Amino acid sequence: MVGIKTVADTLTSIRFLLGLYLIWLGVRGGPEAVAVAALTLLVAWATDVLDGPLARRDPRRVQTWIGDHDLEADMTVALGVWAYLALAGFLSFWLAVAYVVAAAAALWHFGSIHLAWGVQAPPYGAMIWTAWRTVPTYGLLLVAWVGFVLVATWPRFPQQTLPEFLSGMRDLLRRR
Repeated sequence: MVGIKTVADTLTSIRFLLGLYLIWLGVRGGPEAVAVAALTLLVAWATDVLDGPLARRDPRRVQTWIGDHDLEADMTVALGVWAYLALAGFLSFWLAVAYVVAAAAALWHFGSIHLAWGVQAPPYGAMIWTAWRTVPTYGLLLVAWVGFVLVATWPRFPQQTLPEFLSGMRDLLRRR
């Protein structure tokens, strides 16, 4: 029988692969694949929502290498979205490269998980905006998903997640 932690690790691994798929989609699918890219992002977001709670339900409380690299899977999806948008021509290639270099330098310099969370926002926002403009149904689907997740995690989001992020960013700015 497959353990809960194995399922959680599989979801995290799938998210990493979806990030790579988004890059491939930018190269091979171009702007015509924006609906597929939006759905791919939606699936990646769904795996992100599911893997953490599943991993925490594991009675053995085993820490795995894949579980330890959940943030890297998240960052791969954000990078994949950004690369898709640039390779498909929705975003200036040089702007995309400049953002990735600046984000990588900031992450290397500060080493902050909170900054890593923030770095993901522009790619996701740009994808939502692009989908909304080019395939409105899929843009609405992405917005609806974000709304659903906010509602589903509402007690935790304003009381824990948002304050933790803001506190981490404040601490980061103080370290400058």
